[in-house]
Amino acid sequence: MVRENRELIEKYFTNASITGELSSSSVIKYRDSIKKFLTITGHKFLGDLNNRDFDIFVLQMRDNGANGARIRNVISAMKSLISHLQKEGLQIPNLDLDKIRKPRLERKEVNFLTLEEIKIFLQTITDDIAKGIMIRKVRMMALVVLMLQTGARVGEALSIKRKEIDRINMEIPIIGKGGKPRSLYLKNDTLYWLDRYLEIRKSDNEYLFVTLTGKTKWQQTDVGRSFRLYKKKSGIGKNFVLHTLRHTTATQLTLKGVPMNSVQHILGHSRLETTIRYYIGAVEKSRAKEFMRDDYYRFIPEAHMLGPNSQNSKTGGALSLPAPCPHPDNTCKSYPTAHAQEFLSHGQSDSH
Repeated sequence: MVRENRELIEKYFTNASITGELSSSSVIKYRDSIKKFLTITGHKFLGDLNNRDFDIFVLQMRDNGANGARIRNVISAMKSLISHLQKEGLQIPNLDLDKIRKPRLERKEVNFLTLEEIKIFLQTITDDIAKGIMIRKVRMMALVVLMLQTGARVGEALSIKRKEIDRINMEIPIIGKGGKPRSLYLKNDTLYWLDRYLEIRKSDNEYLFVTLTGKTKWQQTDVGRSFRLYKKKSGIGKNFVLHTLRHTTATQLTLKGVPMNSVQHILGHSRLETTIRYYIGAVEKSRAKEFMRDDYYRFIPEAHMLGPNSQNSKTGGALSLPAPCPHPDNTCKSYPTAHAQEFLSHGQSDSH
């Protein structure tokens, strides 16, 4: 049955590539997921699958230590494959896609870089460039700035072709996850680094980001290695990856007051509740830290915070509270998500 499955799978990927339903990076991930499922289920013929096969798969993956997100991703790939094959006429009588059970998705706190961490990371690359301009250094800077300022996924950024850069309207039209079209909005400093990279690279390859030889498109695995090198050099203790740049864009925009529906548009989310689910928690935590560090909200006597041997020079050691000066804008700091909670109880979030 291996041969029959292989032929059906290749037809699926050929169609997905033609229609643009899957990006090149998604094809790689879907191939890996489908291979994982079929390996665990004994390479059973796709037409003979049933719901019990999916239950067995979930249990086996759990036993192997896989987390809920990984299992759900594999199931999503299989459902996409099977749905396509059914539309093409393949009969799978014992499988009901709507009744496939998936593990609950563990909620994780969104990881993002603070403004200071962004500064440190970019300065690390800049310092390396100052030691001697090399294509690989400027290429990394161009990619990082592009991802930070547009919220692009790494796969989306690597799929950009040079001719797609619209310098008049300052945007780059792309096909995002799930075949959804959207635009990446550029700033002058984004173009500065892209142009600087294009000036020194010696290649007429159609893709924006290419290998050092210029013969092929820069691959995500190679990008990851270079990124981890700069992460180590930066000295930032926080654990972050390339995708953290996208989370950073969304969180920092929200912190600066950009409405959630605009952040949704920038990220290319289908549902507003997806944007809120992922980023409202990160924003609330950051705001809470800001409040707790602001002297305006201090309520513990300062003398007690200075230690038992410290004295207030103006009061001879007597307890004193900070003068009740008003906050600069005389208002409580907030962000435009007062309506957000009503979305949190509706629907399932799509991939971010």
